[in-house]
Amino acid sequence: MAFYGSAELTAITAIVRDRIGDPVRAEAASHRALASIPKQFRRNRALATGRLSLAQLHQRDIDQACATASTVFDLMEGYPLPGRMRSLLGDFYRDLITLAPDAGTAREWGDRFRSEWSRS
Repeated sequence: MAFYGSAELTAITAIVRDRIGDPVRAEAASHRALASIPKQFRRNRALATGRLSLAQLHQRDIDQACATASTVFDLMEGYPLPGRMRSLLGDFYRDLITLAPDAGTAREWGDRFRSEWSRS
């Protein structure tokens, strides 16, 4: 446990909270994690942002979730998406089309997802 700093533990808390069906607390934990992850840790920030978008999506805040998930691509601009991040974004997209298949924002995000995925 000494290996993990507060940012990592808070990010893990976000994952657990979301998976047990507590997206409100998952969102709060994601915000806390992002506040403590140094700017230079691009991949960690992108992963925490992806978890934040899932928590927002699980609260049915479709527009905000899509906007947040889009910032993952912005954070990773010029770098390949690691497998874990691709998986996380795939989970987001799966849940997005399940919860809001007809939302315009969901279609737009899906288009960007497919475009970014093909570049990685």
